[in-house]
Order: sequence, then C-alpha cells, then structure tokens
Amino acid sequence: MTEYPESMKQFERWVIRLLPVFYLVGLIGHGIEAAFELMLALTPYTILGTAVIGLAPFFMLRHTRLLLWAVITFAATLFLEILGVKTGLVFGSYLYGDTLGFEVLGVPLLIGINWTVIILGSVKLAEQVTERLFSIMTITALIAVLFDYIMEPVAMALDYWNWEGGVIPLQNYAAWGVIAFIFAGVYKLMDLRNPSWIPTAIVIVQGLFFLGLRILVI
Repeated sequence: MTEYPESMKQFERWVIRLLPVFYLVGLIGHGIEAAFELMLALTPYTILGTAVIGLAPFFMLRHTRLLLWAVITFAATLFLEILGVKTGLVFGSYLYGDTLGFEVLGVPLLIGINWTVIILGSVKLAEQVTERLFSIMTITALIAVLFDYIMEPVAMALDYWNWEGGVIPLQNYAAWGVIAFIFAGVYKLMDLRNPSWIPTAIVIVQGLFFLGLRILVI
C-alpha cells in the first residue's frame, strides 16, 4: 500500500478538519437570502476546488495507476452523462441548468470529476466493512445511490439539473448504482490502494451538506 510521508499526513489532517467548516459556511450562506445568489455563483468553483483537493494526494505521490483509474472513470461517466442527456436512455430524461458552469455537449465537466471522487471515497468506506470484491462493489453502489438520493431534490431546487415533469425516475438511481458498482470493480481489479481519507471525507461532508440544504431550500 502507498504510504504517506509525514507532510502528507499533516495535509490530510488539516483538510479533514477544515472541510466541514467550509461546507458549514456554505450551508449557512444558502440560508441567508442576501448571500444566496453568491452561493450559487460559487458552486462550480467549490465543487472543482473540493475535487482537486480530493485528488491532490495522488498527484503529489505520483500514484499513476490510481490516476489512470480516475481518468478512465471521469471520461466514462462524462460520456454516460452526455449519452443520458441526449437520449434519456441512461438516467432518464433530464437537462442541466446553468449553476454547474462550463459544459461539454450539455453536461458540466464537473459532473465527471465529482463522479470520480464520490466512487473513490465510497470504495474506501466499503473496504472498511469487507475484503470481498462483490461486497465492496455492492456497498460502493449503495453509498453512491444514497448520496444521489439525498442530493437530487436539492439539485433540482438549485438548478443543477432538472427532470422531465419534475419527477426523479427510479431509472436514475438504478443507473447510479450500476455505474458505481462497475467502476468500484475496475478499481479493485486494478488492485489499487488508496491511502487517503480525503475523498471519503468529501463524500460524507457533501452528503451532510445536501441533507442540510434539503431542510433549508426544499
């Protein structure tokens, strides 16, 4: 397993301490009418910054095989999102709003990046429960679906994306589960080792953030 030097351990400790504070400030900001538009404008930068921090240890450690997995996962999930927007065959019929920033063929680039971090963090959580491949893949899928279930109403309310007729189809959750299951499997079959808890912290903190937003904005 790739181990951290002490400087990386300190970096991780500081990130995990500050991440909840940062998102708590964002949560409070969403609840203040005067700051609401600013929070929406900052959303793509917040997601991008969080993802960069989540993947930074692997760049610093030159963990090339894990970064290869991240590139594959990013490209594949972005492609599936583009296919989904164009055809409705993957997740159901939906369109992205303007909140998430720069788009490629109707899909914000941030979506593929966030998919990658969510799966990476979820796999590490699953690995704490079991060492069996199928079980890790299944638990990862369940965590990803739970994350999406918490996020979906908030995403529509904040114009991240919008579902046809305003109804979230079960197909969406099934697709989330299958995609997370597959790429958790790819991760394990590549025999990768992730020494960092930062992606997992991101999954937990973002999940709590969206749960809080469900109370504030729904």
